[in-house]
Amino acid sequence: MSFLGPKLLLKIDNRLRQAFPNKQHDNFGGVSMILVGDLAQLPPVMDKPIYASHSTALSLWHSFTIVITLDTIFRQQGASIRQQQFRALLHNLRNAQALQHDWQFLMCQTNATLTIQQKKDFNSSIHLFATNESARLHNRKMLKELNLPVALSLAKIAKQTNTEYDTNEQLPLEVLLSIDQQVMLIANLWIKVGLVNGAIGLIKQIVYENNTKPPDLPKYVVVQFNDYNGPPWDIAHPKDIPILPITRGRRMQVPLTMSWAITIHKSQGLTLDTATIDIGNTEKQGLTFTAISRVKTIDGIRIEPPFSFERFSKLQNNPYTTIRKKEETRLQLLSAQTDIYSP
Repeated sequence: MSFLGPKLLLKIDNRLRQAFPNKQHDNFGGVSMILVGDLAQLPPVMDKPIYASHSTALSLWHSFTIVITLDTIFRQQGASIRQQQFRALLHNLRNAQALQHDWQFLMCQTNATLTIQQKKDFNSSIHLFATNESARLHNRKMLKELNLPVALSLAKIAKQTNTEYDTNEQLPLEVLLSIDQQVMLIANLWIKVGLVNGAIGLIKQIVYENNTKPPDLPKYVVVQFNDYNGPPWDIAHPKDIPILPITRGRRMQVPLTMSWAITIHKSQGLTLDTATIDIGNTEKQGLTFTAISRVKTIDGIRIEPPFSFERFSKLQNNPYTTIRKKEETRLQLLSAQTDIYSP
């Protein structure tokens, strides 16, 4: 729900009122709505946080009065002193508290303190960047280092129509594909078995129809997803799954993107064993907290490049932090009044 801003909330409300005309005067057309998430993480792109609105969207947000607080940490488990210190650090980051000892703890996870083998292992880990441009440059660098042929996949464009949805291009115009390339799935294809937006894998085959070749769309791309848990497409390689082009808006394209590096925004919701993290020079609401909290253990984090305590302190300056804390106090009061019934 941190990614849900006033604009999108209003669109959801309007569409549901249209879909259920008998209850068009009720919020969300009378449909039961459940929001899940953490308001301390990144806000929506090109919008403000949902709790910072002063429009009709705020009254919609305040209509959610049944609140259940989940307070068990599952991602960063462990009883060691370092894990306890890591959880304390994350708690402080979430509350926008820049403490000297937390910064020093993170600076123990830089290239200057890692062994040669550790640095080598981290070089192959996913890299999280604050900007799209930094992620793009790292992905191009890694693709070049494969020293293998690269196929350009150009999206097919449907005829222009006048509907608003057609202007919302959700798939890239161009996709670069290569064997052994690390990619991320950018669509929910089969949620039950792990083929979800954000799933990471390695390309094993690129297959074309007869008489076609790059930059034509491939017939399918075989990707090895280690977290796939569905029926095997290839008995000998049960984690290898063909990914076919799909259509979103006016574009048909393979729903894959390079993922040696992704933005911190894109990483939201992921759980990672290891990551190299670059928080950039500018802090946004929840940026540093979201980046650091993607990783299970402090030993799974490399900070590269290192950042100053002055940069670390910028997390205290976001104008939404005070508003968010007041809103969380309101939600905690509602949570205390919510009874949970078990059958």
